Amino acid sequence: MSASAQQPISGPSRRWIGIPVVMLPAFSIATLFAWGVLISTFTHPGWIGLNHVAPGTDWMVFYGAVRSLLAGNLALVIDGDAFTAHLNQSFASWLSVPLEFRPWFYPPSFLVLLLPFASLGFIGSYVAFQAATAGFLAWALRNRADQPQLTPYIIAAALVSPSASLNLADGQCAFLVAALLVTGVRLLGPRPLLAGAILGLLSFKPQFFLLVPFALVGARRYGSLCAAACSAFALAAASAMIFGVELWLWWIPQAYNNLVSPDAKWLAYGRIWGHSVWACAMLLGLPERLASILQLAAILSSAAATFAAFRSSLSTNNKLIVLLAATVLAAPHSGPYDATLLTVAVVLWLAASIDAPRFRDWLIGLGIWMVPLLSPAVYIPAGRLSPLLIVALIGVVFSALRSPAASGEPATSPHS
Repeated sequence: MSASAQQPISGPSRRWIGIPVVMLPAFSIATLFAWGVLISTFTHPGWIGLNHVAPGTDWMVFYGAVRSLLAGNLALVIDGDAFTAHLNQSFASWLSVPLEFRPWFYPPSFLVLLLPFASLGFIGSYVAFQAATAGFLAWALRNRADQPQLTPYIIAAALVSPSASLNLADGQCAFLVAALLVTGVRLLGPRPLLAGAILGLLSFKPQFFLLVPFALVGARRYGSLCAAACSAFALAAASAMIFGVELWLWWIPQAYNNLVSPDAKWLAYGRIWGHSVWACAMLLGLPERLASILQLAAILSSAAATFAAFRSSLSTNNKLIVLLAATVLAAPHSGPYDATLLTVAVVLWLAASIDAPRFRDWLIGLGIWMVPLLSPAVYIPAGRLSPLLIVALIGVVFSALRSPAASGEPATSPHS
């Protein structure tokens, strides 16, 4: 045996071995539990974890809305109670118990993205949408990756995480949101107009489009900002041409009312079940007015952090991490599946420090990995502190600015 082979493991390698071994059981148990929730939802909903009633209950809303509008039934879609009753009747054999309140609150532009799946039937469209958006996210993470050798592990972590399993269980669109953000940010340098057009598609879910303009202005990508605006407008115009302008005439005041005086049912059956700053503050017992002020503060601070990150010398990957995390922190409403954005962010961050891991980073990573399982915060008090984990992640990314080597870009190139 050579002398070098007898050398004890030390330095970064030793730290890398030690940290994951300590954390691995917690990561693994959380992941297995989340996938147990998904699997049991197909046979005995609620047998493991939260009762999701049936697989794809949110996809029922998407599928039910696009099919109803294609049939010309606008009145059904804009009446939350009638639409919920329609879903309960249409999917009675699929649901274990009736849905309580599942209205359509998304902008009509989302319907354009759902249109290719409308003819596949409920199960076929549910499976096809999840497969297509998961594939898109995998491609986005591979495209222009900083660490190609680690990309398969990054993709695997994102797609087996607890947030991914809950996204599948609910039939949600978090894979699509994450993929659009990753693709758009990574294309800002080589293809700025295409990047802006891709980011503009996020307007289908406005709470996750909120910080895009701040990122583009921070990066001084004004052409990309115009492309994003044109893309969002084109998507809206397409929806008006296909489904009629009447839907927009209903949705715009509805969206405004949800901000200034939300429907009591939406608060009781929707927003309070997420892990937004507002929801967590309300569940911690704060007055509603103070909770709203804290949510506004989260939006403003997230916008400032995004602007600062994209104006700074942080690497493209680190700017992306800040945007992913800040997008969730700023969102007035987000669900456990939306933690997919946080999972992608923290996996990218941990992968970047794989040669010199820090226990602090892995501890934050474990907390974020667990966020979907700490939801809904209505039932799990620990989940009410999840916004603090997001703040911590953003903070450690900005700590990379202390050394040019950690930022990944020369200190003399702050506008890249």
